Amino acid sequence: MTRRARELGRVYRISPRIGDFVAEDSDSRRVRSELDAIRARFPDHA
Repeated sequence: MTRRARELGRVYRISPRIGDFVAEDSDSRRVRSELDAIRARFPDHA
């Protein structure tokens, strides 16, 4: 196996994890925006 093939394999193996991080990030952003909406509605509980 050439060095180039190993590098490409490494990039390919890591890329699905990057996709997971992006999905996780969008979920956390949605949760954060929902929490912000709740805080705006109930400022006493912030």
